[in-house]
Amino acid sequence: MNFAGIEIAAKDRILEVTLANPPDNRLTSAMIMGLNEAANRLESDDFDLLVITGSKRVFSKGADVDMMMSHRDRSELMPVLLLSNAVFSRIARSTKLTIAVISGACMGGGLELAMACHFRVCAEKTRFGLPEVWLKLVPGLGGFYRLARLVGAAKALELVAIGDLITAEEALRLNLVSRVYPRDNFAEHVASFIGTLATADQKVIREIIRLAAYCAPPGEEDNIRHGTESFMELFSCLQKT
Repeated sequence: MNFAGIEIAAKDRILEVTLANPPDNRLTSAMIMGLNEAANRLESDDFDLLVITGSKRVFSKGADVDMMMSHRDRSELMPVLLLSNAVFSRIARSTKLTIAVISGACMGGGLELAMACHFRVCAEKTRFGLPEVWLKLVPGLGGFYRLARLVGAAKALELVAIGDLITAEEALRLNLVSRVYPRDNFAEHVASFIGTLATADQKVIREIIRLAAYCAPPGEEDNIRHGTESFMELFSCLQKT
């Protein structure tokens, strides 16, 4: 099964998903369907880990704005956003480890996807941000909620309100990423990190994931839905201008 902009490959018990929509790996409806298929496969007994990566220069610069603008009214775009949120939430709730491997720009919907994973590892000089404010929008795929869980509500408010990009080192300090590796031997470091997780007892890993899920505050899906509704309200205003 093929999905434009998504490459899915199996390596041992690791499911590898590559965002392949150059030059910016902007997320499309077809790519969301591909991610959903990957989530389906991850639930089988054949795989223990899901790894999502982009190209050497960009993970993803967000959603395909032209695709969104092609939907002329709320009734057309809302199902796309709801499906996207459902897929991201499936990844976030996975009982198997999910890892975003980030080299290059990770912005908007791309960062929202990465934050849905259990771990994020990145290369030096990677940049992160939710710059939707400069498009007169808010993050629409759970970004504000997941960012607040990772870095705290006050810092999330600052980052989203300013829309600035932060460095890999700042992302590590804020707990947005788990590891920052040198670009020269990035692949080797990532392979070692993933290999360590892959060789662990997966029954124990899944129990750790289950325990971590108890730390999530109640109302997660409501919070994400509120963000989607805010996005839609602002997007509708843009379409009228």
